[in-house]
Amino acid sequence: MATARKYFPLAFVLLFVVGVALTFFVMFKAGCAGDTKGGALGNPVRSLQLENLGMLILLLSAVSGGAAVGFVSKSKHRDAQGIAFATFTLIGLWLLGIQFETWGVQSCFQP
Repeated sequence: MATARKYFPLAFVLLFVVGVALTFFVMFKAGCAGDTKGGALGNPVRSLQLENLGMLILLLSAVSGGAAVGFVSKSKHRDAQGIAFATFTLIGLWLLGIQFETWGVQSCFQP
């Protein structure tokens, strides 16, 4: 059991990286499905469905990244460090996800 515990951070980091990549892929596909800002391009309802899926994956990814930080940290404040990592990661990657969605709209709906 002691040897399995040392692989927990690696598993959480792997979940974090795969989740972030999958989030950006889904957000790009949401942009290709339709433009939710103007509503004139594509299917905005499908785009919103994909955005919701992307945000769920992003939330789970940020939580797994925070868990990895919590497992690795040797500080007595490791819970706070994990929560801070998850919060700031969630905000930063959410903003980057909006950019991926914009790139999807620009890529799929060129005039």
